[in-house]
Amino acid sequence: MEKFAPHVWPPESRIGFCWLPVDTSKSECKMKDGNPFEPFWNELHVDFVDTVTYQLNYDEYSIDQWNQLFPSDRYPVIALKGAPASFPMEARYRYLQKYMNWSENIMNEVQQHQQKLFNNESYIGIHLRNDLDWERACADVESYKTRSYMASPQCLDLPTSSHTFVTHKICYPSDDEILRLLKNVVLRTRIHNIYVATDKRPMIKEIEEYLSAQHVHVKHLDPWLPVIDAAMLAHANYFIGNCVSSFTAIVKRARDVKDLPSAFWGFNN
Repeated sequence: MEKFAPHVWPPESRIGFCWLPVDTSKSECKMKDGNPFEPFWNELHVDFVDTVTYQLNYDEYSIDQWNQLFPSDRYPVIALKGAPASFPMEARYRYLQKYMNWSENIMNEVQQHQQKLFNNESYIGIHLRNDLDWERACADVESYKTRSYMASPQCLDLPTSSHTFVTHKICYPSDDEILRLLKNVVLRTRIHNIYVATDKRPMIKEIEEYLSAQHVHVKHLDPWLPVIDAAMLAHANYFIGNCVSSFTAIVKRARDVKDLPSAFWGFNN
């Protein structure tokens, strides 16, 4: 945004795009209305001089229509208000992750952390989603009797999954479940370094006490940029994540395209 955008997308040419029904006024396309939209664009110092509405789909069958309506010579940047895809990501599109690469700056920071925390030794990365908002989101999940709750298709659609629906154990695993599975992985892999990414409670003391016989070393960064946590997990030698979490899903896709092993809380690994 600092070096490239002023030439390709100057302030006087910044147009916002909204999907809206055909009979809706474009004044309803409020690119910076509410959270997270306003803080996101303000962080990038972006204001929009105009808006455009569209009714196109985002699949491969709509490519020609997009090119006809919004040719790149007139619209070098298409800034969408919402994500141009269904949530969660459909299984058939997960392979697209192979085209996503970590930036040089992110990888440099990851390598520095790997050296400082673990002396470049192997480590297990775990994602713990245990803040109050997540606890509430999972409280009644079993009553929904659903296979698709947030990012849950990433694990329930696996051929090895024996679960019919999302369970509370999968969504909000207990400390006992976390310690059980983590110990199994430590014993199986013989990896004694553990990296914890979490939105609330890293469980460092609990893990070290439970796995004292295995002499584990538990580290938690809590970086300002969550993408650093994601990259650290993506490059771990083994990963355990939360099946329902879209943050875990990012990590899992990145690992899958590299054929790196992963597991989910609540499953009998």
